[in-house]
Amino acid sequence: MYKFKATEEIGWAILTGVVIFAFEVLSDFDPSTVADWRVWGVAVAGGAVRAGAAAGLIALTRMVKNATSVD
Repeated sequence: MYKFKATEEIGWAILTGVVIFAFEVLSDFDPSTVADWRVWGVAVAGGAVRAGAAAGLIALTRMVKNATSVD
């Protein structure tokens, strides 16, 4: 039987968001267009954090909404 664990659910949501973002970056990657690797790395890291945070907030909002809903 499945036992719901909020921390694991949020963690998987964040991981999924980051992995999807990474695949999107890799699919469009062209090393000849990168002028400054540091800027590119910071931008990719920032995008990954943003994607992970967005997925985590969605999961957290859904869990709070389900926990506080009155049937």
